[in-house]
Amino acid sequence: MLSTACWGISLLQYVHKQAQAAWNGISMEQLLEELRQIQQFILLYPPQGEKGPNRVATVLSKQTLPQQALAKTLGLDQLHITPRG
Repeated sequence: MLSTACWGISLLQYVHKQAQAAWNGISMEQLLEELRQIQQFILLYPPQGEKGPNRVATVLSKQTLPQQALAKTLGLDQLHITPRG
């Protein structure tokens, strides 16, 4: 269990170091708070017509400029998944 905790801390330190490229001087607490506020919502809509498929839309929460820079630097923008339905 201890090795898992150490690995998690090392990963967080790595992410923090990478985030410095987007926001020099960002604290670990600031980084975590900014990342917590980035959210993705999946909206489900009923089908159009009787036989149509259900419709799905993926929406990201509005992001501040620092959040956009962090998402791009950390590659989070590549994780945006658009489900089809």
